[in-house]
Amino acid sequence: MEEKKSRSVIIKKFGGYDALLVENVDLPKLEGNIEIEVDYGGVNFADLYVRQGLVSHMKLPSVLGIECTGTVTAVGVNETELKRLKMSRLDKKVICYNYQGGLYREKVRVNPSHCFPLPEFIDTKEGAAIFVNYLTAYFTLFEQGNLRKNEKVLILSCAGGVGCAATQLAKTVENVQIFGTGSAEKEEEAKKNGVDVFYVRETYQQSIGEQKFDLIITNEAGTSFTFLQKTLNPLGRLIIIGGNNIIQTENKLSGFTLLKAWFTTKSISPESLIFHNRTIAGFHLGTLLEENVEKVENALNYIFDLYKDGKIKPVIHSTWPMSKIVDATKILGSRKNIGKVLIQMKES
Repeated sequence: MEEKKSRSVIIKKFGGYDALLVENVDLPKLEGNIEIEVDYGGVNFADLYVRQGLVSHMKLPSVLGIECTGTVTAVGVNETELKRLKMSRLDKKVICYNYQGGLYREKVRVNPSHCFPLPEFIDTKEGAAIFVNYLTAYFTLFEQGNLRKNEKVLILSCAGGVGCAATQLAKTVENVQIFGTGSAEKEEEAKKNGVDVFYVRETYQQSIGEQKFDLIITNEAGTSFTFLQKTLNPLGRLIIIGGNNIIQTENKLSGFTLLKAWFTTKSISPESLIFHNRTIAGFHLGTLLEENVEKVENALNYIFDLYKDGKIKPVIHSTWPMSKIVDATKILGSRKNIGKVLIQMKES
């Protein structure tokens, strides 16, 4: 008989950590999907955004989780889709990604367009630390940021998941100098990972002084966004990947907090961009995947090659059982992680 439920992380209300529940939840039908027994899920700030009600398209109740890895156990799709996934057997290991969530489950059934074959030389644990972090870093550094040799790049939160990935990828470009921000206790590990100059997060604006950058990757909204524009060299690029700094509490944010973040970020002046020869861009992996899956696949294969050649290595902070989802997300919420936090879906 077809299995219809799977142990999952679900929210039924927006709010604090008490909104996170682990329950048996109905699975979608197998028809049109593939079924995967999940090994690991990657924890992302998107999980915090959803829990606090910051994602407008999310409806309740909702299963969390935007990325996972695991093994294909059943298929409800045609041979064309199986060929794309290079599935000659059911036990193919895959990475799954869906920015609308639904992947924190022991088993998932997803459209094959959300799945990507995992090379045999990468296990599912490290694979769960690759998709969101390294693809975000790749596109912001190389596609939008056009990072070149001898340039200076500033990476905010350089010891987080994306920050660690961006540091490693930037190091593949000749003579690039990497500046990064983070909490003081992360400096040693950040420098081991490749950061050349480290600024303590609370005082980085003062520490930067007159220093200028060719490329900045930021996950902050508000006043820091205005400040960072002024630190760009002529022809400098500023890429926005989030607004993590607006999350200062575990509870649902008030309208005042959101309004303050919006107001202090302010609108971008075309006149100022033209006059100072600056570029400001934003990046969202999920919508890019919807619009150009081939570009994402090519970038992912490039990242796999770098891994195989020993040029990158995912930094994993910690792994938690699904029953400890609150503790796992608290690590991100308190900015304690160095690298990726993972959830192990099957508990022994």
